[in-house]
Amino acid sequence: MPVIDTRKPLRLFIEKCKQSRFSSSTRLQKEVLCDPSAHPFSDKSSEEIQEFMMVYGLFHGDQWKRVEKLLKDWEKEEFYKKVNKEFRRLRKEWNGPDVPLYVYPIHQAFMGERENKGGVAFKEGCYLFYDRPEKKEDWRSILAHEYHHVCRLRAQRVDVETVPLMESVVLEGMAEYAVYDQYGEDYTADWVDHHKEEDLKKIWGKHFLPNLKLKGQENHTDYLYGNRRKRLPQWIGYEMGYRIVKSYHEAHPNEKIGTMTKRSAKEIIKGSAFS
Repeated sequence: MPVIDTRKPLRLFIEKCKQSRFSSSTRLQKEVLCDPSAHPFSDKSSEEIQEFMMVYGLFHGDQWKRVEKLLKDWEKEEFYKKVNKEFRRLRKEWNGPDVPLYVYPIHQAFMGERENKGGVAFKEGCYLFYDRPEKKEDWRSILAHEYHHVCRLRAQRVDVETVPLMESVVLEGMAEYAVYDQYGEDYTADWVDHHKEEDLKKIWGKHFLPNLKLKGQENHTDYLYGNRRKRLPQWIGYEMGYRIVKSYHEAHPNEKIGTMTKRSAKEIIKGSAFS
């Protein structure tokens, strides 16, 4: 399945904003861009689709003038064509599932803070939110990260209600390691090497090891994103996962990302420097 061409609904949204100056741009965005029939979810309403997309980076409706300019830039750069080509390449290399990929302009509040890009993945598909490059073709990093999530969610049959902490950590770490494997360290997130390995191992032993079987994605927030009160540094679960997967691959250099994706979190941890 090729990248979903979101340009047509984006242009329609922009035209409606021009024609309906006194209408709510947020409502128009929901009606035009968040129609459930255009997304791979049978159980979500347009309100729910708009809500989760905005949480992960979708532009606010009143930013439509900026979006109009951005679309013109994307056209000149053949952005959709480039994304589609790379998406197909990754799918072939990882033998990944054929799912839809949606690309939308990112919210201004995410610009700078998240290097002008964001994303979210489900078993059913993935979403990228982007603006203009901070560095050449840096959109590839968020594409690889989110699409790898889809691959692993499918391979491990992950259920967000029952997923254990060990899988959440490895899931995030392996997705970013896939970025490193594809494009090198210049394209990985800043959080991959905030701590020395000995310090990570102390945090691992004190906070993570006793809770590896903690179930439910909603219970993993502090471990993944950090919590100062609990002395968990920012992005600690992501960094921990990345370093676990990296050390596993260093110990098993002949394994490909596609093979590692099919290994359980328990196997990855056992074969890493954190066993």
